[in-house]
Amino acid sequence: MSEAYQGDRRDNSSLDYWLATEFRAEYDRQYRILNRLGLLDILPKSGEAGIIDIDGKEYPIPTKEALEQEIKRNREAYKVKFAQGFTQIQLTPFAIPLDNLINTLETSLKAHHKQGKLLGTKENPEAPDEPLELAADQLMSVWDEWRGSDKDGSCVYHPTSFDQTKHNGHTKAEILKAQEGLPLAGWNVLMVEPNKNIPRRNQGKTIGKRKQLETNKKPTEYLKLLQTDPQYQNEQGLTNEDWLIEFLIHLEETNQVIDDCNDKGNACYLTGSFKPSSRYLGIGYWNRGYGRANLNGSGHDYRYDHYGLRSAVGVGEKLVFES
Repeated sequence: MSEAYQGDRRDNSSLDYWLATEFRAEYDRQYRILNRLGLLDILPKSGEAGIIDIDGKEYPIPTKEALEQEIKRNREAYKVKFAQGFTQIQLTPFAIPLDNLINTLETSLKAHHKQGKLLGTKENPEAPDEPLELAADQLMSVWDEWRGSDKDGSCVYHPTSFDQTKHNGHTKAEILKAQEGLPLAGWNVLMVEPNKNIPRRNQGKTIGKRKQLETNKKPTEYLKLLQTDPQYQNEQGLTNEDWLIEFLIHLEETNQVIDDCNDKGNACYLTGSFKPSSRYLGIGYWNRGYGRANLNGSGHDYRYDHYGLRSAVGVGEKLVFES
């Protein structure tokens, strides 16, 4: 159970107030969405709701209590990030094969379009709905080298550089092994910003002494900022899996696409997913001209005014990998 909130209830912007009030409703809402999308199974061995990984291993969905404990264990750090605008939780079923998540987004896009509920990105919730067209032949454009890359180990996650050999990233299998026995095993739990629109250059706001990340930087520059600038401490770039789930949840909750780079949004570099063989990282966006979602590969040294990065704060203890 959540402990009773003992603070000033007029201060509804604090982490403790959120944990005591809104957190559980957010968790329940995401649980229902993941279940409705068919991403949760009743696990044969435990009978719990959860996911099955690329090797058939079972991972129950983390409980609310486990998530609260992980946040409270490092409360001061999360308080800072919460005050800087990371005020929502996201549950990414990381262990699920990437191809399954791609297929789920394709199915969801088709269903929303058929119902007339596939809408463009809004700058504010009060803006009028703008129905989008959806390509009939290809609902998503996916770089060929992403498909199956989590299974064959050719994709590494959360590199510290985009070097072919000294990237310090880890494969999905290595991450799942390092997570064994941990309460959030199989899942990537994030604190995220509610507004999915990456600000254009010179349009970012300063929240809690942190300047929002803006477009028009190279992936190498974003990675360096996250590693060295104190205002971005404890933040990380999204993985391909994180972006697909973020797209799915936002679509289910609002009927809107994210990262509509031909209109009000901007493409999102996914610095958490990297292919050393090509030195390409992930990039996700909605292509209005072709009417499809894109999960493509991007060079690490590209700079465009409508390409940016949306970061997140990882929840859970730091993993220890075998040497």
